[in-house]
Amino acid sequence: MIQRIQSLYLLGSFVLIVVMFFLPLAELIDAAGNTFTFLYRGIPAVKEGDPAIFNAYPVAILLSIIALITLITIFLFKKRMLQIRLSIFNLICMLGAMGLIYYSINSQVNDLNAIVDYSLINAFPLVAMVLTFLAIRSIGKDETLIRSMDRIR
Repeated sequence: MIQRIQSLYLLGSFVLIVVMFFLPLAELIDAAGNTFTFLYRGIPAVKEGDPAIFNAYPVAILLSIIALITLITIFLFKKRMLQIRLSIFNLICMLGAMGLIYYSINSQVNDLNAIVDYSLINAFPLVAMVLTFLAIRSIGKDETLIRSMDRIR
């Protein structure tokens, strides 16, 4: 399972998406000099007990779906065509996550009249997309190899 190169690509993609849950995506600095940290779930409250400044639940849900699909895809190593289909769906979800993160951050920039400082973490879905694409290519090569072996028999 993990000894196949596509499983390693998918595992790398999974790790990158999971890291996004623990690190800030951006920092927003408003005109008064207040700094707000934009996490995967939005901008949390400044003080304990206050309501959150901005909730980005769609981003959190989409990142959770991406991580779950990637993990499931790793363990479907015997069903290569399903693995390819799930990986393609995951690519589309990652592209949507990148757009949704960008939209969520920029909507808060306009609401707070703030300056945004993007984190390097925002590039993780793009790197995960490349790794998923490489996994799809490797899975396709495995599938053609298996089909060519069936013809010889």
